[in-house]
Amino acid sequence: MESTRKSSEKIRRATNERLAEGTAAEMEVSKLLTNLLPEGYLVLNDIKFKYGNLDHVVIRPDRAIFLLETKACRGQVSWNGKQLLINGRSFSRNPICQINRSIPWVRQTAKRLFGVNPWIVAVLVFPNARVMVKRSVKRVNVMSVDRLIEFLRSYQQ
Repeated sequence: MESTRKSSEKIRRATNERLAEGTAAEMEVSKLLTNLLPEGYLVLNDIKFKYGNLDHVVIRPDRAIFLLETKACRGQVSWNGKQLLINGRSFSRNPICQINRSIPWVRQTAKRLFGVNPWIVAVLVFPNARVMVKRSVKRVNVMSVDRLIEFLRSYQQ
């Protein structure tokens, strides 16, 4: 009984630590977006929807819409031709599938609000990892946080 209690406590503590790391990474990206994007960009953070939350949505003045998912993983992010890897291993939950599941909701919401059916640019951003991927993967742009602002400014539809 005592070992079960200790195991439960360890799991709870590890879960809380992961949540805290995730929140800190999202806050870092949020501050970066708010402080470094030019005037006219709209930045929305932590949007709740029926499947969870969207970490960040950025709308440029030219109406380009970016959906950003922040991952707090540490280490090295790579692509093996089939899937993203963190430190050579599969993610416990596939971040590409996660962000791609959110795109239809963002598109429908934009269509309802603005009367347009926009292209949504999906971005996975890793503030704490070395990203070895230099291209989009399954229509998702994968990058470290230091490339994010320039990507958002220069992306051509």
